[in-house]
Amino acid sequence: MKKEIITEANKLFEKDGVHDTYLREVKIYTTSKYDPLSPFIYDVCLILVLQGKKIGHLAQNTLVYDCENYLVVPTTLPLECETYASKEEPFISLVISIDKKVMNEIIDYVAIRKNTICKKNSLAIFSDSVTEDIEDLTLRLLKILKSKEESTILGSSILKEIFYRISVGENAHFLHKMFLNTNNEAKIVRALKTIHDDFNVPLDVPSLARQEDMSVSSFHTHFKKITSHTPLQYIKKIKLNRAKDLLSKHHYQVNAVADELGYDSASQFSRDFKSYFGYPPKEAKPSFEKDIVIK
Repeated sequence: MKKEIITEANKLFEKDGVHDTYLREVKIYTTSKYDPLSPFIYDVCLILVLQGKKIGHLAQNTLVYDCENYLVVPTTLPLECETYASKEEPFISLVISIDKKVMNEIIDYVAIRKNTICKKNSLAIFSDSVTEDIEDLTLRLLKILKSKEESTILGSSILKEIFYRISVGENAHFLHKMFLNTNNEAKIVRALKTIHDDFNVPLDVPSLARQEDMSVSSFHTHFKKITSHTPLQYIKKIKLNRAKDLLSKHHYQVNAVADELGYDSASQFSRDFKSYFGYPPKEAKPSFEKDIVIK
C-alpha cells in the first residue's frame, strides 16, 4: 500500500482496537502486538490490510492477506488466524461488510464473462492481488471517512466500486457461484447461514440437506469442498465460538453455556472448549477483533 494510505489511516484512530467510522459498513482494526494462532468466525466481509500481515488457516488451506493481497469472505467461516504486528509497524486493516444486494447487482452484470476472468475455485474464501485501482479506491475511502458529510454522500459509490473490483478479481470464482441461487454453492451458503443463526438448536445433517433439496452424500461432499470442514466439524466450531461470546461478553456460567449449546455435560463442553481455544472456558476473555469479524 502507498505511504499516503498509511498517513490517512493514522488520522482515523489513536490506539489499538476496533474503530467505527462514519460508514456503518466500514471498521478499522489495529493492533501493535503479535497475535498467535487463534480461532475466529469471519462473516461476509472484505479485509484490506494497510500495514502488517495476517495468515489465515482453514483446515489444510493457508491464506495470506497483507498489503499486496486482500481477503474476501463470501460466507460465514471459522478460521484460525495469526497476526504479525509490532509497535514500530502496527497491523492496520479496513474490515468492510459486503452488501449482498449490491454485490448481487454487480454479479448480474459481470456474470456473462465470469468464466473467462476467474480461476476455478471451490473454496468459499479467497485472497486476491491488490491492484492499482483498489489502492486508489482505498485512499479515496480513507479520505472521505474523516467527514460525516462526505461519507454519507460519497461512501456508497466508493464501496460499490470496490465491490466491483473484487468481483472481477482473478480468484473471485466462488463469489460468482454463491449468487446463483439454484446451484450447490448457493445451497451450502444458505445452510451455513442456518447453522450460524440457529447455533443453539439441535442441527443434523439430514435435515440441513433436505432443507436445500440435496442428498446427504451430495450435501456432505459440497460442504467439505466449500468450507474444508465436515458439517459436524463446522457446527461444532460455530457453537464453540458462540460459547466464547456468551462466557466473555455476557458472563454466562460454564454450566449454563453447556446447556444452551445442547451438551450432555459441562465437563464434555469444557474439554471441547479447551481443545479448540487452548484454555478452559473460565478463562475466556473478549477479543476486540472478534467484534468485527463475527456477526
